[in-house]
Order: sequence, then structure tokens, then C-alpha cells
Amino acid sequence: MVITLHDFGTFPIWHREADLYLIDLMSGESRKMELNSDETESYHTWSSNGKWLVFSSKRTDGRSTRPFFAYFGSWDTTGKPFILPQKDPGYYDRLMESFNIPEFVSGRIRFGPRDFARASGSEAIKANPGDKGESLSRKDMEKANMKRNPGEQSIHE
Repeated sequence: MVITLHDFGTFPIWHREADLYLIDLMSGESRKMELNSDETESYHTWSSNGKWLVFSSKRTDGRSTRPFFAYFGSWDTTGKPFILPQKDPGYYDRLMESFNIPEFVSGRIRFGPRDFARASGSEAIKANPGDKGESLSRKDMEKANMKRNPGEQSIHE
């Protein structure tokens, strides 16, 4: 298991001392991972086969988080982290956004920026106290005016 350890608080991305630690669930032994830098390392996730780790790191400039990948061979074998390659080598130098919570995705992403923009302009769906509903109903989706392309499904379907 990998955890992010930092001095205090609940948002490690703002803590320069935040590092990734590996915990052996059988023995309880823990150790700081060799992939850490002098800058913030946080928010990590495993690939579906458990051989790759993606995490946010501020190692490039100390300000912006970028997605770094590392191969995980075993408890004591982790590959050198590398940033997600881009066609343009200067891409990250000009990028003003941060990758705070990178995730591995194995399926097709069915929503784009316009879908989120359209949803944000819709009237909010009011929650009722004590409502234990786990997802939006079709009626709520229609009420929110979520128009989709033919054959496209909601993340709740």
C-alpha cells in the first residue's frame, strides 16, 4: 500500500514535505519510497495490474503539480519516475493548470468539456435531508437537461 505522509492537515498537495511511503501489509513495515524528490509528492493511484504508479509531483518547478509515472517491480524495486510525455517538449513550461489527482483510466471517457459546461449551467438538483439515493434518477437527469448523443450513457447508468 502507498500513502502520502506530511506533517499536518488534510491537503498534502500544499505541503512541500509531503512524500510517498510504502507499507507492507503483511509485516506492517513502512519506508519512504526512493521516487520522492525535494518537492511535494502526493495523490497517487495504481494501474489495474499493480505494476505502475501515477502520482502528482511539484518536482519540475515547485509550484505546479504534474503527473509522474513509475514502474513498481517489488517492495525494493521501483523505476525512476518520469513525466507524462507530450508531443511538444515545452508543453509543461507553458501549462498554467495543475494535475492534482491523476487517475489511470481503462475505458473510453464519454464526456467532454462541453458536457461539463452544459451541466454547470443547469439548475442544481436539490437534495432532501435523509435521502439515501445513491445516484441521479432518469427523471433528475432529464430535469437537469442533460442531452446526450445517441447511444451515449451517463456515468450513473
